[in-house]
Amino acid sequence: MASAFAVLNETVPPPGPALVGTTASIAAVAVVMSFVSGRRNVVYGANFLGTLFHEGGHALVSILTGGGVLRVRITSAESGGTLQWNPSALAAVLTIAAGYAMPPLAGLGAAALLHRGLVPAVLTLTLAAMVFLLLFTRDALTFGVVVAVGAIVFCAVRWAPLWLKNGVAYAEAWLLLTSEIGGLRVIVSNRFRGGFRDQEDDAAMLARSTGIPGFVWIAAWLALIGWAVWRAFPMLWP
Repeated sequence: MASAFAVLNETVPPPGPALVGTTASIAAVAVVMSFVSGRRNVVYGANFLGTLFHEGGHALVSILTGGGVLRVRITSAESGGTLQWNPSALAAVLTIAAGYAMPPLAGLGAAALLHRGLVPAVLTLTLAAMVFLLLFTRDALTFGVVVAVGAIVFCAVRWAPLWLKNGVAYAEAWLLLTSEIGGLRVIVSNRFRGGFRDQEDDAAMLARSTGIPGFVWIAAWLALIGWAVWRAFPMLWP
C-alpha cells in the first residue's frame, strides 16, 4: 500500500517541447488516418486506446449507477461493444452517453496530472483501468488488446527511462483527448451512407431513449472533445 501510494505521488521533471510535440503529432496522425479510407497503420492502431476507454466508460458508469456488466468486446481500433444491464432508464442514458465522453475526460484528467509531474500516476491508473476491463473480457482480440496496453504501461512504469515514461504518458493523454473524433466520424458517415433511420450506435440509442435527436448528441460529444483539448493544451505544452 505504501509503495503504491509512493508511485502515485512520485513527480518527474517535465519533458521538453520536442517530446510533447512528437506525442501530439502521433495523436494527430492517428486522427487523420481514421479519415483516410483503407489506410491503416501502426499509428492508426493507437486508436485502440480510445476504444478501450470508450467501452470502459460504459462499463464503469453502468456499475456506478447500480447496474452490471456482462461483457466488454473490442472488434477494431474504432469499434466495440459493452453488454450491460441498467436498473432504470436514467441509468441507461448515462451509461450510453458515457462512452464517447470518457476518453476526452480521461485525457483531460491525465493532462492535469502530467501538469503536476505525476507521470507514474497516469501510467499506474491506466494499468488499473486495463485490469478493470479484463474482468469483463470474454474474447481473444479484446484480451490481447487489453494485455498489450497493460504490458506497455507496466513496463514503462517499472523499467523505462524517464524520457520514455514521459513519452508514453503524454502520447496517452493526447490520444485520449482526440481519439473519439474518428469514432464520431464513423457514426456521421454511416448516417450519410445509410440514412438517419435504423442506426444502432450510441447516438441512435440515446435518441430513441430520450427523444433528443442523434445529431444533438454527436454535437455535444464534439463540443466536449473541443473543450477538453482547449483546457488540456496549456497543461500539456511546456
